[in-house]
Formats: sequence, structure tokens, C-alpha cells
Amino acid sequence: MRPRLAISKSLRWFADHLLSAILSLIVAALIAAWGGIFSFSLSALDYITVILNARTPLWVTISLILLCVLYTNLRIRQYRKSWNPPNVQEELHEVFGVYWNSQYKLRCLRCKWPLKCASKGHDPSIFWCSNCNTKFALRDPSGNPLTEADAISRLKEMLTNGSTGSAIKQAAQ
Repeated sequence: MRPRLAISKSLRWFADHLLSAILSLIVAALIAAWGGIFSFSLSALDYITVILNARTPLWVTISLILLCVLYTNLRIRQYRKSWNPPNVQEELHEVFGVYWNSQYKLRCLRCKWPLKCASKGHDPSIFWCSNCNTKFALRDPSGNPLTEADAISRLKEMLTNGSTGSAIKQAAQ
């Protein structure tokens, strides 16, 4: 037998057996660790039951209730802050039955709130305002429905073909 072939076979045999030895050690370590985790979890469970069965002072109970109320109040305030109307300092243009800002975002005609798609999977031309609960339909000047992507592409065409204000005013009429 060739020496190179013999060395490669013996290295493969050694690697296979080394791999099986490592895997058996890992399995043994996991079994030992599981026993340790199991006994730790039982002792932790016993400790928790002792704590829960112990009487707590009244001030601890009241402070925990106050902390829960404070946390809930802060979460509600944070949630309500997201419902404040947007600060619209930019110029809005009424085209296709809704307001548009400079980033081509739809805005409500009544409250200038951002519009959302009203019907998922049905009519992509209808949008609604979550603030005043009104629906708006994107329509071209002839009355045909438009999707948001079509309306944005037409707005971009209007802005590139004509002047900004006159093209948008002309499309609005």
C-alpha cells in the first residue's frame, strides 16, 4: 500500500472517531447540564413559592400598584403622542381629490392628516383618514379612478412638463 494513501485513510479514520468522540462528549455534557438545570429550576420554583406565600407589607403592595399605574399612564401618553396631528408647515396642493405634499404623500382635505389605503385587496383608489374617518377617492380630471402609484407618476409628469404651481392648479380643475 502506498504511504500517502495509508496516511490519508488513517487520518480519515482518526477524524471520524474524533468526531464521534466529540459528539458523545457533547451529549454527555448536555445530559449533565440538564440535570443541573432541572435541579436549579426546582430550587428556584421552591424559592418563588416561598416568596409568593409570604405576607407583604402594605406599603410594598401600594407602591407596586402605583408603579403599574404610572407605567400604564406613561404608555398611554406615549401612544396618544403618536396621534397628535402632524405639524404641516409645507405647502399642500389639491390634486386628484386629495392634498399632496412635496414628498408625494396623500393628505386629508379636512384635517391634513396622512391618508391610508381604505380597502386592502379591493379598490386601490380609495383612501381614508383615520383622524376624521372620511374616505377619499383618487380620480383623474375625467373621473376615472387612479391608484396611488398612477397618481404619483402623473404628478411627477406634471411637475416636469410644466411649472409647479400652474400644472398642479390646472390638474385640480
